[in-house]
Amino acid sequence: MIMKRFVKGVLNMTVSRAFCAAMFVCVAGSIVVVDAAEYSAQVIKVYDEDEVAALEDAGAQILRRRGDILLCYIPKEDNGGVVIPNSFKQGPEELKSQFKLKARNKDVAKEDTFRGFNVPTLDVASTYYEASKIITGEAFGSLYTGKGIVAGFCDVGFDPLHPTFLDKNGVSRVKRITQYIENKGLRIVVEGDEAYEEWGTDDSDNYHATHVGGIMAGNGAGSPYVGIARDADIVVSTSTLTDVGLLAGVEDIIDYAKEVGKPCVINLSMGNYIGAHDGTSLFSQYLDMCAEDAIIVLSSGNEGNRTNTLAYKFTEEKPSVGFRLGNRAWDQKNMYGITDIWSSDSRPFSIQVSLFDDETKKVVYSYEPVEFKPGYEATSVRYEWNPDEPEIEGNALNGYLTAVGALNRENGRYEVALMYEYESTALIGSGWARDMVSVTVTGEPGSDVEIYADGSYTRLMTLPGSPSPNADRSISDLVCGERVVSVGMYGNRSSIPVSVIDESTGEYVIVEEPTQFKEGATVNYSSYGTLRDGRVLPLTVAPGGPLVSAVSRYYLDRHSDDSYLKLDAPWKSQPGTSMSSPYVAGYIATWLEALPGLTVHDVQALIASTNHLADIAEPDDPHNANGYFDPLAALRKALKDSGVNQIERPDLLLRPDDPVSVYSLSGLKVYEGRYDGTCNLVSGIYILDTPFGKSKMKIVD
Repeated sequence: MIMKRFVKGVLNMTVSRAFCAAMFVCVAGSIVVVDAAEYSAQVIKVYDEDEVAALEDAGAQILRRRGDILLCYIPKEDNGGVVIPNSFKQGPEELKSQFKLKARNKDVAKEDTFRGFNVPTLDVASTYYEASKIITGEAFGSLYTGKGIVAGFCDVGFDPLHPTFLDKNGVSRVKRITQYIENKGLRIVVEGDEAYEEWGTDDSDNYHATHVGGIMAGNGAGSPYVGIARDADIVVSTSTLTDVGLLAGVEDIIDYAKEVGKPCVINLSMGNYIGAHDGTSLFSQYLDMCAEDAIIVLSSGNEGNRTNTLAYKFTEEKPSVGFRLGNRAWDQKNMYGITDIWSSDSRPFSIQVSLFDDETKKVVYSYEPVEFKPGYEATSVRYEWNPDEPEIEGNALNGYLTAVGALNRENGRYEVALMYEYESTALIGSGWARDMVSVTVTGEPGSDVEIYADGSYTRLMTLPGSPSPNADRSISDLVCGERVVSVGMYGNRSSIPVSVIDESTGEYVIVEEPTQFKEGATVNYSSYGTLRDGRVLPLTVAPGGPLVSAVSRYYLDRHSDDSYLKLDAPWKSQPGTSMSSPYVAGYIATWLEALPGLTVHDVQALIASTNHLADIAEPDDPHNANGYFDPLAALRKALKDSGVNQIERPDLLLRPDDPVSVYSLSGLKVYEGRYDGTCNLVSGIYILDTPFGKSKMKIVD
């Protein structure tokens, strides 16, 4: 049973029409949700309006729509299968999304479930390239802190009443929270401090959203760990991190920004390493459409030192490439996850599944090769293993592997998805799995394939006779759209503050603990890659190793043994691209405050033209991609390029009685009248509009 109580404030629950009224019971202003049906969250593209009606007739709830892409809750049958109308084909992409939902809810170690979430320490991070001068006012005479901007993020583990999110009157700057519970088909909307107190948090076993939000827009609550856009309006969406939950959350943030008429920047500190990595996924297409209404920033991922990718071009002499499936643990015993294989074009390829004995280092049994059919109709094959009934002597696997192949409609490339859950029941040495699964891919000479392991659960391992997997395409598939900002990370501090008990006094004291990072240096697990169209990602690299930011109080209540910084409010250090992306998003909010008309193309161009590359320590390291982020240089360039310097010396050109209009850098008209009246303005930087053109004007006390 799921129970949420909101005595005051605002609560909204959206459910599909498949829910019956009896599922909701109202008690003294509270809402109790009982025995909700099971749902699968699906991103679906329709090619005919009749397909929309078919979905609705099947009990689907359409949460959002942009163009031909729908965000849906689809009911599950009693046997766990998803109710899909017969007109919809179940190809690799659809089946992977259903499998991913299970994977993200699977009871696994938390560090594996949410690996790739990272955080920076803002007392140090903002000193790089004098970035803090934007938010202190030293650079422009006027400080920019995100005022008048909506700073949004979609994440998990949020504490809306952490002191870093409160204004000077103790009121939360969080304007709205939406929560998606995808497998129950629920959407919850919460507004107001009393409602936040009742709501508490979406997940007391996570603090990622709190940390990310503190970097992007926290005010520091009197600590040194001040976020970037500390005066922005904060809007948050939490979910179980399905594609639907994330995209619907983006739409919620955009809706709020439109309601209040403010520019919007949204951060997604999420990664997903399977997919075509060419920007054609439905997620990327949908996010690119959302970029019409917001600047969207994503983390590049934290798989830059993992063997999750393998690219291979088939030749007459070497028409095959192979790999073994491995996991993230040392023993390789339990396997669960997805591996994606993409052709360069529409030509299908074959796969051969084999059993590899890791004691003898040899393939001991091979199944017949599977020739996948050309076209959109899916080809599927399933392998099942039972150690009590082995197909061959020595087979000690227990579980299954399913391979599904079809032509992808969005990019014309052939895809085969491997989805698996099995364990090796025979061990060698100190507990290493003896039996492993290997896969050999064979294609037409001249064609090539790209192979991606999910990274969260499994990786690729070398099969003798084939090239070794690497991290050359470790970039998250989520950042491959053309209208988003992708962010990697560099090291920004070599030690972190932690509170410990002084045994002599029994009081907390702050000590500095060393980290693995070097200041201003490459971090080898920051993801990177060059896409098929030649784009080098991430777009920029920012501080992220590590950052100190807010940590959810609800998390600490359940994890009191976790190390953190105990001041008037709890803080915690974390490294990763999950931390570097809200750092960038926060500074983009300050740019929007100065120049609200900036588009995503403007922002991408500003970043690309001001990144530091030649002057950094390791410019040729692919992890550094396009260079290090310089928010101050980018804002200076934006102001210079904004067309306000048409006349260099207005004081020499204008007469006292000449008519002028004066605007703040955010575009607000603050004065209209005689030129000599401008001396009465408060100190700051302004845009002066005269009969002879525009110019920047600085007023000093």
